[in-house]
Amino acid sequence: MIEIIDSPGHLIAMKLSGGISASDVSTAYSALERAMSSHDRVSFFADIDDSMSLSFEGIVKDVVNGLSQLGKLGRYYRAAVVTDKKWLAALARAEGLVFAWMEIRVFPRSERDAAFEWASVPPEPIPEPVEPPPAISFIPTNNPNVIAYDVNGRITEKNIAAAVKEVGNAFDRSDRLNVLGRITNLKGFDVRSVLRQDLFDMKSRALKKVDKYAVVGAPSWLRNFLEVIDPMFNVEIRVYDAAEENAAWDWLGARPV
Repeated sequence: MIEIIDSPGHLIAMKLSGGISASDVSTAYSALERAMSSHDRVSFFADIDDSMSLSFEGIVKDVVNGLSQLGKLGRYYRAAVVTDKKWLAALARAEGLVFAWMEIRVFPRSERDAAFEWASVPPEPIPEPVEPPPAISFIPTNNPNVIAYDVNGRITEKNIAAAVKEVGNAFDRSDRLNVLGRITNLKGFDVRSVLRQDLFDMKSRALKKVDKYAVVGAPSWLRNFLEVIDPMFNVEIRVYDAAEENAAWDWLGARPV
């Protein structure tokens, strides 16, 4: 069962023992929702008895409710897990690596009071989001028929929207274009950014507008992908190592300015 323990308003404190049913899981999530309705950030305290076990229905209920919390994870502050079970302690520490925005600590049962005190500390305010610099920036060139861009960071939907607009303007100005893409540091991309309809439309226009496409500094997986698709399109694609950037500019007939 799950017993809700009296605690400060921001803290969801529970004692877990015996069999944990779907109803118990609902009780815990109800306590979480109440705390989140009146506090920007919340913390957790779980006192896990050695007798605790989770039923199949409890696991399913936990997964379903957990999915509903994905958009709220940034509001989690601390989690104190009190247990003498080594596998539970290892699982909690692993979650601490995955959920890096929340501080998770494991305490033995002999330090239960210290764990409760640590989890009871009022949360710090949610940090103000810092707008990262654009991951895609355009490089001025000395040839109006050559456009170039640099990728440095994680590509967001906002980055793609700005890039699509810039490339679209270039397509409107010229009948035929060459393109250079420099991959300085690609840190991944948001899934929604590559599913935008305007991005698909731009790629369709590119097949009719672009003669040569040079990619500089591509990671190995991207290089392999580009080399596979190159024969499938009219656009001639060449991939260069970072040290070969000058050769890429020569092939396109331009220089950065």
